[in-house]
Amino acid sequence: MASISDEKLQELRDRVDLVAVVQRRVPLKKSGHDWKGLCPFHGEKTSSFYVVPDKKMFHCFGCGVSGDAIKFVMQTEGRSFREAVEQLANEAGVDLTPPDAEEARRSARRAALGEVNEKACTFYERILWEHPKGEIAREHLRQRGITEDTAKAWRLGYAPNLWDSLIKSHALKGVDPRLVEEAGLGVPRKKGEGLYDRFRGRLTIPIRESGRIVGFGGRLLEGQSEAKYLNSPDTALYQKGHTLFALDRAREAIRRDGVALFVEGYFDAVGLHQAGVSTAIATCGTALTDKHLELVTKAGARELVFVFDGDAAGMRAAQRASEIAAAQGAPARVLVPPGGEDPDETVLRVGVRGFREMLASAQPSLEFLLDRALGQLPAGAPIEARVRAVDAVKGIVQAAPSPLARDLYVEKVAEKVGAPVDAIARALAGKAVIVSAPKTAAPKQAEPGKPLPHSVLKAELVILAAVVRNPGLAPDLAHSGAVGEFVHPALRDAADAVCSGADPRIALRAVEPDSLRQRLLDAVGEMEQAGDHTDAKRLSNLVRKHAQTVALERKQRASPRVPRG
Repeated sequence: MASISDEKLQELRDRVDLVAVVQRRVPLKKSGHDWKGLCPFHGEKTSSFYVVPDKKMFHCFGCGVSGDAIKFVMQTEGRSFREAVEQLANEAGVDLTPPDAEEARRSARRAALGEVNEKACTFYERILWEHPKGEIAREHLRQRGITEDTAKAWRLGYAPNLWDSLIKSHALKGVDPRLVEEAGLGVPRKKGEGLYDRFRGRLTIPIRESGRIVGFGGRLLEGQSEAKYLNSPDTALYQKGHTLFALDRAREAIRRDGVALFVEGYFDAVGLHQAGVSTAIATCGTALTDKHLELVTKAGARELVFVFDGDAAGMRAAQRASEIAAAQGAPARVLVPPGGEDPDETVLRVGVRGFREMLASAQPSLEFLLDRALGQLPAGAPIEARVRAVDAVKGIVQAAPSPLARDLYVEKVAEKVGAPVDAIARALAGKAVIVSAPKTAAPKQAEPGKPLPHSVLKAELVILAAVVRNPGLAPDLAHSGAVGEFVHPALRDAADAVCSGADPRIALRAVEPDSLRQRLLDAVGEMEQAGDHTDAKRLSNLVRKHAQTVALERKQRASPRVPRG
């Protein structure tokens, strides 16, 4: 029997009337924007069961059960997932016929991965709430101000600090180990057969899309790891660059308000939703992409607000996000919470109304980019540097949303570089190729015509991760001469810094972009979880394989080296 595609499931959830579905079983009364009644899943005399039309979900604050229309039909009428979907699709007039056999096969595989993730999520939830090992995670949530109701609504869990608690659990009994590995929940053992748990000693955050769990984020609470957060790898069901955390919950609020609020982390989003700011979403451990903007635009966002930390990493992330928004012509603003606060801390301090006022007065992203670019020009800079600075902001000024804004930007540039407004206006009137605030005043080198080969990048990540885990190998790497053969400039610089005696953790944090640094952190985390102990001999083998891979790629491609820039 053909599986049901993600697109059809999303169409069904968008079109079904959840209030009407629930009212067939539960008498409901209006309560503000929501509806409430007596929970059909446990005996109660006071209404604690709520239906939230904006989010297309129900939740009981008494027993903690929550879900969408499909889950409600499954649980109240004893139907399977397919039976519930087919019943609702018939009522809503949604055609579930798959487009072709190949898509049906892929959809079936994705559905199987989703079921494995669901089993894992239930296991993690039980550990968090029912097992003594979950106390460390419960205390962490209390310290963060995340209530039990919120944690259960978001289905947070805990992966105990054991090698194979999930793999050997009853939850995955009878599940094909290949599915567990493909879902990113298990990792093949280096020695012997079988898998070990990817997530260990971590508070788990399920990532949902199209009504099902597609992956997890894990926040380290026990054990040692350079990776404070570990994310599911990309799978047939989940791609970091194509997924936004909390979009499933924020979709209706984004459509209603026309604003998508981007924050840096999972708990920033959870905390804002708990406080009542329901347009908050986050990327899944990666930098913002064009696809992310496409997702929120489809959800109804007419404007973006980036709320990132005020540290150097947060400001870089805000700059990159603003550049992407500008390149796409998407109106955007930037808000940096005061005093180094996280967004959820700010909203608790000033209240939802005060926070919304801060969002409304946030700095336009183009102005933010302009300030960042001009801020790199020191007082008394030589003429050549000032000319380069003017040229660098040309794209930003020309992307101004109105003639008046453009004139004001010109005045700001003129004041900063110490030149007449007319001269700056003439200089900025020519064509601009990109909208970007450069990292340095010097012009960038051209980007390579071909992408960096995956095999080379992977080899360099493994070598650098091994040295980060064991700094004692740095002299061996330095003497091997391999650093000079590194193709990726950011990894080359990091390896060179470590070999020169820099703290590996500091060198790791300096790796850019964020997506590359996250891949390096993931590599370090996977080595730690696998108990990998790379010695000088194994490092020598890694270096030799890297040299062979680079040589092979250079034969097949025209000079794959990425220039420094």
